Amino acid sequence: MIRFSAFSPKLALGATADLAAISLSPGSAHALVVTVGGVQYDVTTFTGTPNDNGSKFETAANGGVMPWWGSGSLASQLALALGAGLGLNQPGCGSVCTTQGPLFAYDLPGNYFAYYYDSNTPSTAQIISVPPTLTKQYAQATLIPSQVPGPLPLLGAAAAFGFSRKLRKPIKRAPGAFSSALPRA
Repeated sequence: MIRFSAFSPKLALGATADLAAISLSPGSAHALVVTVGGVQYDVTTFTGTPNDNGSKFETAANGGVMPWWGSGSLASQLALALGAGLGLNQPGCGSVCTTQGPLFAYDLPGNYFAYYYDSNTPSTAQIISVPPTLTKQYAQATLIPSQVPGPLPLLGAAAAFGFSRKLRKPIKRAPGAFSSALPRA
């Protein structure tokens, strides 16, 4: 039998708060973060057809969710960087596709062209032409803003340090609770 002490509600409340903080932290919201060319992408997937999800097949500037749209080179690099990170199992082609990652679509000349990772050839991204009515798993991403601090926080920290040094001198010289009880030399 488990017995709870008088401190159990506080402990339970603290544990609940810790779990909430962890689950609501920004880091836990990412499916998989991939870095290519110094830029971080938060990559997730969706399954569907290009015809049913046409608005997604654009860059973010044009309302889409594929920052690599129009760049086969970037699509290829991201497919390799993601690798098997979000799983290997393309729908619609049976056991043949159990080695394939999500498609990084980048072009539309009638059919959609896309790069993908294949565990059978892990050092080279594969290319595929997909009819717009075929259901596949596609990658989508958002850019993660750079976390580099700007100059203002650094200047503010330097100013605060300098101000604290100036405050320290008068406190050391002041008689009373903050000064030393020993006679001055």
